[in-house]
Amino acid sequence: MNFLRRLGADFNPQVIVVSLMTLVIMMGSSVISPVLPLIAQEFGVSYAGAGALVSAFALGRIPFDFIGGALVDRFNPRWIAAGGAAVVAISAGLSAGAYDFHVLLCYRFIGGVGSALFTITAMACLARTVAPQRMGQAMGFYQSMLLIGVSVGPSVGGVAASVSQNLRAPFWAMAGLSFAVALMSLRWVGEFTPTSSQTRATTTSAGTPSALRQLSRDFTFVFICGVTLLLFGIRSGVTLNLMPLFAQETLGLSETGIGLAQSLCSLANFCVLWHAGRVLDRAGRRWVLLASLWASALAVFCFPWATTAWMLMLVAMLFGAAIGYVGPAPAAVIADLTPPGAAGKVMGIYRGAGDTGLLLGPIVVGWMASHLGFTPAFLMVALGTALVALLGSGMRETLGEVKRQP
Repeated sequence: MNFLRRLGADFNPQVIVVSLMTLVIMMGSSVISPVLPLIAQEFGVSYAGAGALVSAFALGRIPFDFIGGALVDRFNPRWIAAGGAAVVAISAGLSAGAYDFHVLLCYRFIGGVGSALFTITAMACLARTVAPQRMGQAMGFYQSMLLIGVSVGPSVGGVAASVSQNLRAPFWAMAGLSFAVALMSLRWVGEFTPTSSQTRATTTSAGTPSALRQLSRDFTFVFICGVTLLLFGIRSGVTLNLMPLFAQETLGLSETGIGLAQSLCSLANFCVLWHAGRVLDRAGRRWVLLASLWASALAVFCFPWATTAWMLMLVAMLFGAAIGYVGPAPAAVIADLTPPGAAGKVMGIYRGAGDTGLLLGPIVVGWMASHLGFTPAFLMVALGTALVALLGSGMRETLGEVKRQP
């Protein structure tokens, strides 16, 4: 109760409502992750085809990372959030009854569109209703709720599939949770009321094109966009595609075991989030980002040598913790570099990079697993991550470069 009272004192109620709805919809989206590669195998497709089921969702998100923002600015955000969640629910229900692989891909694409609409509305709500001096706390709470949903979802999905003896059962769970969020959005998502400093910032957007051109020539900005692409790529490619297939075919794990490994990975990610944020603000962005990239490369390198279920769980937790320290750093650097009046455009580029990684990651690692085997696939991902960390030695420290109006 003290925790809830403190939340109410620290945050606008919209922050709590939107964050809790994000928890529910992310739990719904991740509840199907243990069974997606197994459903792909039912259709007789390759590992790359299994990755396409994950990537189709991201492909639906990418264009609506940009379109969704314009819709939220033009129309009532309550309807955009509810509509996005409803689209996810409908696509999940249709996916449960899809017995053609290409039809299932289409439904996954549609689900990605709905997910982007809801997520853009949630992020816009936080950006427009939270005072700048509380934005870090609000985003930390939001990301924590998101990660709780991601952590719980796979275990729920694995249990649902095992108990029902039906790989399609998690899709119905996803549909129900998303429909609940649609109803919650209609009831609790309100109009945006920008803070006074945010109102002033929107009037200072003259020169934004030149500011964006300057950012595009900034190595640190370009590098961080690349890190964001890599982060989402290895998170989706390894956690949602390569690790489940490796666990089933090499270790013989059930859907429940696969879901547990994924949940432990996400749980380790969640457990380091608050500490990562504090270290970033105290010690700087650069060394935290580079150290966590090296740790992520080491964790991926260890996967092929996980010869038992418990070893796999341990490596999955190591990977989740390393990625947890990587995760907040790009967002912090982007916030440091964003000029006043250009936040929407810059964050659109940042989100687009992440969803591009979400799209390409499962396909690339799936292709490597199909043609080279599991061990070379893991080693190549580890090598790529290490090379990015090495390249990052050229980035500068951005802590203290914040260009925001008081």
